[in-house]
Amino acid sequence: MKPLVIYAHPKTNGHCSTILGEVKKYFKSHKIKYDLIDLYAEKYDALLHEKEHYTAGGYSVSKRNKEIQKMILATDKLIFIYPVWWGSMPAVLKGFIDRVFVGRFAFKFRGKIPVGLLKGKKALVFLTTGSASWIYKLIMSNRAVKLIKNDILGFCGVKAKVCQIGGCTKLTDAQKIKIQKVVPLRLRSFLK
Repeated sequence: MKPLVIYAHPKTNGHCSTILGEVKKYFKSHKIKYDLIDLYAEKYDALLHEKEHYTAGGYSVSKRNKEIQKMILATDKLIFIYPVWWGSMPAVLKGFIDRVFVGRFAFKFRGKIPVGLLKGKKALVFLTTGSASWIYKLIMSNRAVKLIKNDILGFCGVKAKVCQIGGCTKLTDAQKIKIQKVVPLRLRSFLK
């Protein structure tokens, strides 16, 4: 099964693009085929439309989102790469989750109890923060990590590990070296 990489960052030279570059380099050097969804590059429509809002009676899933759902079902490994902005993920990624990880696909309710439908899948999340990781954990209570790991992926039955890289205000040579060390290490463990 090919890993599926979901990338949410504008096309700029920075921490997230460096992480993505290292992921691609690792896959190439290990001859691992993968799929990539670059939300900004494809100008992903992040708006949840009225006909998709299932609690209001709608349950329409767009053609593109059905394709993405098939890609998710066809893999057991998801990789997310994105920055933390204002304590959360970029809006395009939140909209992607709202429109793709929907009821009847990613979860269902048995009575009032939620049941994750994506059990057996695992995720590796690379997220970057402007503050140092320890400061983010202390002041922000690791909110962004809990959101993706527990509230979203865990809710859907996906077991996730998060690699948080802090101090990402300006990409320096030292940070590039850190990313070049951390990414292959995390991927090696994740892809076992």
